[in-house]
Amino acid sequence: MIHHSKSLQRLKAVTEKIIGLPTLPTIVAKMLTLVDNPRTSASSLSRLISTDQSLTARILKIANSAYYGYPRQIATVNTAIVVMGFNAVKEMGLSLSVFDMFADLSSVAHFDITQYWRHSIGCGIASKLIARRYYTDKHGEAFVAGLLHDIGKVIVNRYMHDEFVEIITTVAKDNDSYDDVEIKILGTHHGQIGSWLAEKWLLPVFISQAIQYHHFPWLAEKNQISVAIVSLADYLCHISNAGASGRINPLEIDEKTWNIFRENNISIDVEAIKNMQNEFYLELDKNDTVQSLIL
Repeated sequence: MIHHSKSLQRLKAVTEKIIGLPTLPTIVAKMLTLVDNPRTSASSLSRLISTDQSLTARILKIANSAYYGYPRQIATVNTAIVVMGFNAVKEMGLSLSVFDMFADLSSVAHFDITQYWRHSIGCGIASKLIARRYYTDKHGEAFVAGLLHDIGKVIVNRYMHDEFVEIITTVAKDNDSYDDVEIKILGTHHGQIGSWLAEKWLLPVFISQAIQYHHFPWLAEKNQISVAIVSLADYLCHISNAGASGRINPLEIDEKTWNIFRENNISIDVEAIKNMQNEFYLELDKNDTVQSLIL
């Protein structure tokens, strides 16, 4: 009982710190609302983006990158939206604001912040890749869910820095499971903490579920397939060495995760994921410009 009240106290301390989490920049919050409204036109979205000079410059730079391969120079946000598509603009806007928000974080021993962001972007790309092939109706949101799946780790790094250093050091020293060490030290895990941020930002339920349950998608109340796809994407990043998340050994995919796909007649297995590595590397290369703009 004493142990239980101690972990409750720890959890209370964590939540009190989380109350101070940053809010989503107004322009990005408005952009998410606009993109999710089917009646929004490219011109109304470009009017909103054009009010922010930095966002405008970066979106134009991305639109002009080799990734989109447009033959002529793109000079207006309106054309950029037409070339990139609404969802890609939303993904970029959200990604850039998340990176900006945590840009001042520095690396600690055994946790390289640039490698962490590479892992996050890689997971976004992998989620989109897997969703596009196996679950087409949801691939639009897959990038954001993958990108933010580990956002709880940078929140702990910023708001509970001493505990974060203790977690990373213990994992490296004892070769322990990241999740077990986190629960021992914080009384909760990065998935739970990240989902609080997603709720504060009013992100779609599926994204907060993917953040909270990416290690145990069978517990998600909704969109279990989408959450399971983020799990597979995380695994694909680990076996492909796309960045590093602070975890030493990749988590093997639980049988309960494969069951979600089986129950929904989606034929995918660990071999299929391993066979996607080359395609994944190609996508990472294509996204190099995007990464260099952000990192």
